[in-house]
Amino acid sequence: MQSLERRLGPFSLVTISISSMIGSGIFVLPSIGIATTGPSLFIAFALSALIILPAAMAKAELATAMPSSGGTYVYIERTFGPFFGTVGGLGLFLSILFKASFALVGLGAYFSVISSFPLYPTIFTFLGLIIVLNILGVGKVSGFLNFFLSITIIGLLVTMALSYPHWESARLSPILSDGYGGLAEATALVFVSFAGVTKVAAIAEEVIEPEKNLPRSILLSLFIVAILYCATALTLSLVFSPEEMVGETRPLYLLAKKVGHDYFGYFMALVAVITMVNTSNSGILAASRFPFAMSKDQLLPPFLGKLSPRFLTPVAGIVLSGVIISFALLTMDVIKMAKLASAFMIIIYMVENICVVVLRETRPRWYNPNYRAPFYPFLQLLGISSTLILLYFIGELALIAVLSIAIPGILFYITYSAKKMSRKGLLGIKAKRTTLIENEPAPRPRPRLGSYSTEVRAQAVVGLFGKEKSADILVEMGLALADHGHVEVVSLIEVPEQTTLGDIVEEPKEIRSLRRRIGELGTSEKEDIHFDSIVTHDLAKAIYEIGLCVHCRWLLVEWRGRETGGFTIHRPIGWLKAHLHCHLATYKDMGTHHLKSLLVLMSADRHDDLVIETAKQLGKTYGKEGIRVIKWASEKISDEEKKRERERLERVVRQFGSGLSVESKLIFGKDPVKSIVNETVEYDLLIMSSKDHSFFKSFRGAEDDRIIEKAACSVMAVHASSRLW
Repeated sequence: MQSLERRLGPFSLVTISISSMIGSGIFVLPSIGIATTGPSLFIAFALSALIILPAAMAKAELATAMPSSGGTYVYIERTFGPFFGTVGGLGLFLSILFKASFALVGLGAYFSVISSFPLYPTIFTFLGLIIVLNILGVGKVSGFLNFFLSITIIGLLVTMALSYPHWESARLSPILSDGYGGLAEATALVFVSFAGVTKVAAIAEEVIEPEKNLPRSILLSLFIVAILYCATALTLSLVFSPEEMVGETRPLYLLAKKVGHDYFGYFMALVAVITMVNTSNSGILAASRFPFAMSKDQLLPPFLGKLSPRFLTPVAGIVLSGVIISFALLTMDVIKMAKLASAFMIIIYMVENICVVVLRETRPRWYNPNYRAPFYPFLQLLGISSTLILLYFIGELALIAVLSIAIPGILFYITYSAKKMSRKGLLGIKAKRTTLIENEPAPRPRPRLGSYSTEVRAQAVVGLFGKEKSADILVEMGLALADHGHVEVVSLIEVPEQTTLGDIVEEPKEIRSLRRRIGELGTSEKEDIHFDSIVTHDLAKAIYEIGLCVHCRWLLVEWRGRETGGFTIHRPIGWLKAHLHCHLATYKDMGTHHLKSLLVLMSADRHDDLVIETAKQLGKTYGKEGIRVIKWASEKISDEEKKRERERLERVVRQFGSGLSVESKLIFGKDPVKSIVNETVEYDLLIMSSKDHSFFKSFRGAEDDRIIEKAACSVMAVHASSRLW
């Protein structure tokens, strides 16, 4: 199995990072923070962002040296060894789950605005739904929820702008109502709000030019979110007194209701619910990867390292995450959850700074990051010292956080993991420098772009997405389009977001069987078929990248219905039409293996030339009983117009040349779809165009989609690329 790499650019990274941070930190925490430090909460947010900055830069450096979806767990394990890897992995696991728990509490509070359903049944209903979605691996749901990120930000900006008439500057005095101690405590409390800023580092293996794009995207997203947090906190402080915020878990609803009355308050509550569903879903998605990765490294029992054969998701890790969140919801209040989540994150960020210092000073030969955090070691030492200060102000909960990580981690390592460990971390190897170099752990391999390179050239790429009616027929059609030249056949397995690409290491038996059958299709020296299997998180973008690599003229896939992806805004075929540098052909197989008669539909658009070219090419292999070119016209057109249409069809027939038996027919009717479908009864293959459609037209089903769906014969629908090489 191969996996694709380097597909995420700066915009995608910033979007992922911001969507990971926007949630309970802005919808719930501001009221708790104002109750803690008063109007100076916006200063606390700014300080928290500055304290996170060294760790963010440190993680960007570590990620370019060790690109792995395990993220911080891998950095700790590689630097300090399996013992600290076990403790650190559990800490990361718990910190993400406490943040998700906190988001669920906020979700329930805002949902109570639009529903009278009791709080805890609401929270656990949403938790159950999110767990089921993660088990099923419905990855496109998170993409759908991320769509609401722009709505969330616009809603917040509009709310703050409308609140201007309600501002009272007197509410900002005294700005440090609880002194510097209260400000420090609030800074520690809101630390968890920025926890998602380095999420993109965990997917460093998929980032284009990570040495540039990782640090830039982290800095930009941190700056944007810090401005948004500070502005929201300042607005709330200008509109409400600290006393009004005490015990309030729906501050943005109160603000929206005050500036825009009930309906605007309901809208903001709905936005908050959707945003925090995304936050909770992302938390469980990310957290479930840690027990899976640790199990693969023999630090946790093997059942946690198994994927569901049906859904390709780590079911045991997802269920365990749900159990721990349920326990937190039943035993802790919202403030304790926020403080514990912040404490865990502070400890983790401190350790990341320490990792950079250790790796820079010991200089192992495998540590060769493409990006190096600036101002070493002052930036890292500042990050370590500032996080220690924050832990002091969190108080006894910081100690509880340390013990809740350390004690289970130590016990589990001693009783289970230590018996299976033969490797050591960088600091766990106690020997002379020469021995250290010889025993350094090998860097984890980067996923690579299959066996493709820019030197490969192919006339056609056949994309197999699984469950094709007949992959063999699709490959034969690809050979015909390529004039029996070089064809790349790619079987793509879409891995859900809950699973990392590197987790799929063995080909399923269906793929092995397909590889054997396709290898037998080449019948002459001219034919050149190459087969590979690819795992990816995005089928459309994966096949697009392969097309770029092999500079193909055709991409052929099976027709799977309308362009939209069901109830989401996901449009893989629509996206491919807009971005491909090659022609796109979608094939609907009706089980006819001998395509003796061809029907060619003209549509009087820019795709007609490609339809004719395709019919001529396929006519070399198929169409032994002849080709008929048709065009639909309304019954109401005049005789003169009918004559002109027939003359156009005759000109099309002459384009086929003398080597093929071609005739034309102008068909009439009230309904073009019904008239064309009636013609397909007498033919084996319909060749037609697949047009560009708007989202709304695609959603309800475009005319060409209805023809393909109802046709009585097999259909080849072609789309001419406007970006052809």
